[in-house]
Amino acid sequence: MKIHFEREWMKDLLFEGWVYEKPLLVSGPGGSGKPLIGNFFADEWLKKGGNVIFMTASTSIEIHKRMMKQLGCDLEKYEEEKRMFYIELAPQIEDIEEVSENSIRANYVKPEVWDKALDFAGDRVKKVSDLGTLVTSVSLNLLFFSKTYGEKMYEKLRSLVKGEDKNYFYVLTLNSDAYKDWAKALEDSSYNLMVSGMSEDMKLTLKVIKMYQVKYKEEEIVVPLTQDIIMEIKKEAESGRTNLIPAIRKL
Repeated sequence: MKIHFEREWMKDLLFEGWVYEKPLLVSGPGGSGKPLIGNFFADEWLKKGGNVIFMTASTSIEIHKRMMKQLGCDLEKYEEEKRMFYIELAPQIEDIEEVSENSIRANYVKPEVWDKALDFAGDRVKKVSDLGTLVTSVSLNLLFFSKTYGEKMYEKLRSLVKGEDKNYFYVLTLNSDAYKDWAKALEDSSYNLMVSGMSEDMKLTLKVIKMYQVKYKEEEIVVPLTQDIIMEIKKEAESGRTNLIPAIRKL
């Protein structure tokens, strides 16, 4: 099972495609645009007929939709076709709350709620899809700040990057600055690993470290993005983390 890409920079970087049965992990320091990389993969997936579940946290659903549009992906069409769904992190609630036909809020800091939320979303998206359903995530280190659930979520994520969940395909993102030992262990456990960075002149960089069963470009590339998009996602992420981390620490 392999997907090939349409965007020129993605074709250049992954010229043999991605064997998507093995999850992709995008790691990098805070503020290096990791969720944007996940959004590019989601866009390619949707355009090829697959379903996508977006797991958001620090960015609101409306802002995420606007950012996707700036990347050239208008989600309205896919909403109408029931091929996309949002799970928004809400650490202040107990379980899940339905927001609309294609979105819920969920306290997926808890492993059992993570599973329940994905099952709920999976039931809502279109059943017939040759590609299946891709799950894209925020920087998952956020979940590690929970005293009760942090280690349990680390173990869960370690099983995910190893490809042990056969129900979905994954592009997961990880902040390499926080909980460095766990972050390093997840990187080591992954089959597919990319590292993002941010240059001094605000350019998003990306380098492939390893990919399963395909050759790839080994040199670091600059992802073609405007500084406006980069600044907006950095601002949203910083604002969201300020509010989310204290709430997660209480769990």
